[in-house]
Amino acid sequence: MADDPGYLRTPLRQVHFLGSARFGTAESWLVHLTSVALVPLSLCFVWLLLDLLHKDYNGVRATIGRPVPAILLLAFILTGVVHMELGIRSVILDYVAGPPRAWALTANACFCALIALACIYATLRVGFT
Repeated sequence: MADDPGYLRTPLRQVHFLGSARFGTAESWLVHLTSVALVPLSLCFVWLLLDLLHKDYNGVRATIGRPVPAILLLAFILTGVVHMELGIRSVILDYVAGPPRAWALTANACFCALIALACIYATLRVGFT
């Protein structure tokens, strides 16, 4: 197996059992970081929704127009979309092979970007118009 030219492990990596060790670690750390960040952001998001539940449109505009709720809402959206994109990318890399993989990764990136833009636009439109 080590003599196979398609084998990904170098002799040093075979000794240390580290595999190819290129981008997986950074991506894994980013997934963990977004997971940890989403815990307090989710709690803030639920608190904000409960606060907005009994307000009319003008009350919602006034609340989201303030800096702290707007920043927390935008941070929740961006962190959630990045976490979603990384998770879907991981599934695509694990289960899609061949040329469709590149199309699936492109579609994933475009879909997540569109979701982020739509959510940010809606938040800014409600809060600042």
